[in-house]
Parts: sequence; C-alpha cells; structure tokens
Amino acid sequence: MFFYLCVFIVPIIIFLILHFITRDKTDDESQLTEPMEVCAFCQRDFPINQMLEKEVGTYGKIYCFCRECIESLYKEINNTGIMTGE
Repeated sequence: MFFYLCVFIVPIIIFLILHFITRDKTDDESQLTEPMEVCAFCQRDFPINQMLEKEVGTYGKIYCFCRECIESLYKEINNTGIMTGE
C-alpha cells in the first residue's frame, strides 16, 4: 500500500497542485485587471485608461499624467497670469 501511495498518488497530487497554481488566466479573469501606470508627478498608480500620455523631448520618452495633476497645473498657470499675458 505504501508503494502505491508513493509511486502513484503523491505525484498525481503534486501535479494537480502545480497545475492549478501555474494555470493561465481565462479571458474573464484577465479582463478584471486593468493595466496600471504611475503618474509622472504624484507617483500614484492609476488605470492606464484614466491617464494622459505625452511624449516629451526628441528621444521619445513617454510620461503619463493623472487628472488631478493636470488640473493642478492648469490652476497654477492661470493663477500666475502666464496664459493671459499679465
């Protein structure tokens, strides 16, 4: 009985455990998680579809900005009068 346990049952149990641990996600599971990106200013994570991506410079570096940081910059530039020419 010990022979059958060691030779047949234990490897099957180990195979099943490894199979469930390393299985690929199904389409339903992969749609639940959205890709995340870090804001270049505040360094917080946001879903990529809520970020604004901009290429900066001639070397092609792409930065992502969140809505809060963009609104903060907009308010700051309006308060300094740079946009109005004052």
